[in-house]
Amino acid sequence: MNDILLDPPPAPQPEKKDTLTVNKKNFAIAFLAAAIAILAIVLIASGDNSSNSSTITTEAPVFTAAPAPAVNKYDAYLEHVYNNSGQANTISKASLIEYGDTICESLNSGRSIPWIVNYLSQASSGYSDNALFASVIYGAITYICDEYKPALNAYLAN
Repeated sequence: MNDILLDPPPAPQPEKKDTLTVNKKNFAIAFLAAAIAILAIVLIASGDNSSNSSTITTEAPVFTAAPAPAVNKYDAYLEHVYNNSGQANTISKASLIEYGDTICESLNSGRSIPWIVNYLSQASSGYSDNALFASVIYGAITYICDEYKPALNAYLAN
């Protein structure tokens, strides 16, 4: 009789997640967060003139708040961003709101819309980043700091 050695069947392997897709999403989120953090640092650094003794002080412009809209401006902003960027669904609401506030802080600090667009475009790693950046910029100006709508309309007209 022939002795036939039988190997036991291999153990079932757990189903692998698509780690490439997960890694790409995690990288994109980390990259976006880093770009916004760098923008915030640039704004803070450019706004700090306390070390310059020859600084001429002028009165800060007074912004009067518009009457509170019936819809929360952040809810409207988030709805806009989620509806116009697929990548937004992978980012927390708190982070998206922080990004929108950073755009408004940039404008309040004297940065122009073209400067912000150029800065974020250079930090972009692809189409989905561009769609997210465009959605965040447009949504922030339209819903959070709408006093910059005329500047946005002028920028879009060019």
